[in-house]
Amino acid sequence: MRMPTSNSGGARFRGPTSSQEYNTNEDQKYLEMIELYKQNNSTQLSLEETNEIIVAENNALNYYVRMLESRMATLEAKLTSLGTNYANGRFFKTSFVQKMSAQYPRSFQDQSVSTPRCEIDRQHRYVTPPKIHEIPKTHLIDENGNVIIPSELKVQVGRTSTKGTVKDNNILNAFNGDNLSFWHRTVTYDSLADVPANGEDVILEIELPTHLVNNLNINTILVHPHPERGIQIKNIEVQYNSGWQTINGFNQNEISTITSVGYSPRRKWFFPSVPVQKLRVTLVQKNSASINGKTVFTLGAQEIGVYLTMFEPSGGMILTPFDMDSLYNIESVEHVFLNRSAFSFPSNLDHMLENNLFEYEVYVEEADQTLRPIQSSEWTSQTAKRIWVKTQLYPDPNNGVNPCLHAVRLHYTKV
Repeated sequence: MRMPTSNSGGARFRGPTSSQEYNTNEDQKYLEMIELYKQNNSTQLSLEETNEIIVAENNALNYYVRMLESRMATLEAKLTSLGTNYANGRFFKTSFVQKMSAQYPRSFQDQSVSTPRCEIDRQHRYVTPPKIHEIPKTHLIDENGNVIIPSELKVQVGRTSTKGTVKDNNILNAFNGDNLSFWHRTVTYDSLADVPANGEDVILEIELPTHLVNNLNINTILVHPHPERGIQIKNIEVQYNSGWQTINGFNQNEISTITSVGYSPRRKWFFPSVPVQKLRVTLVQKNSASINGKTVFTLGAQEIGVYLTMFEPSGGMILTPFDMDSLYNIESVEHVFLNRSAFSFPSNLDHMLENNLFEYEVYVEEADQTLRPIQSSEWTSQTAKRIWVKTQLYPDPNNGVNPCLHAVRLHYTKV
């Protein structure tokens, strides 16, 4: 909010020197008061919207925490019933993307390795080969870094229910590449009889601008739902001169004892490049809030992005640590990919992923933190306190999909 710029009228002991000067000064004060009222109103609306967003996120997190507490109680009861008996003495440890590193522990060793490093995306829970370029298909970024949404971007918003009172802000808030803006929708039902049994849904049909780039190919979609962990991303479909089809690899292979189907986190999908004219995104909110005796559903999106992404064709490497104890035998190493179902290799050919989409080596960490590779003959009777798995990721040789490494699992037995 800017400061007033009108003049005081001259010295403090006298007024304006002419009626024209007086009228001009009063006009300036009037116009500035109008401007201040406008700015105050805009700030108030922004604060009200921010408050609605925070309340919705808080409500969603409360639902999610209660679900986690219930699930934890179930797991604790199951662990208690198992006691200390473990089948066949076999164990495994899983290291997720949060523990992975693109650098060696010692800088001198790290600097001696020129291999391209993978990119770690903790927000979407995966590691992927280095990204070369990412072309947005819903907006432009000018030379000053400003986002421009072309008028040709068309978004139709539909829903299954025909009852309830719908309140939206600007739908384009979800397509501007800005994680600080939200598309926020509330649906209010006065009568419980009108509340849909399967929750409130919204169906976004997005027609992509055709003039942004020289082709319609896409291979990347991200959805940051609002409220995060509070709604379900039910489906993402694409269309090009034919019917609607769910994107390849929509169901992600995420390791979790807590199903995230109804509590979607931020998600990003990489799939084979396809030409697309339209997209359809379906979101569902099953958890409502009671406000002033009315049932209110909140749902929306912080960001919906559509891209054509290009990665380093030679791939990249990533290091995954495991803290070990006592004497043990390393049995095998398992790699878990978030977008496994998007690969060209069917599920019954998992053994072909190695040497096609990834290669790996096992290292032990020495006392001075340098990493030393070990052969499979050294996997037995191992005593190293820390084991590292060095993984080299490559794009799928058949369809170009870039593997999203979600976790590495070390299988071992105790001696």
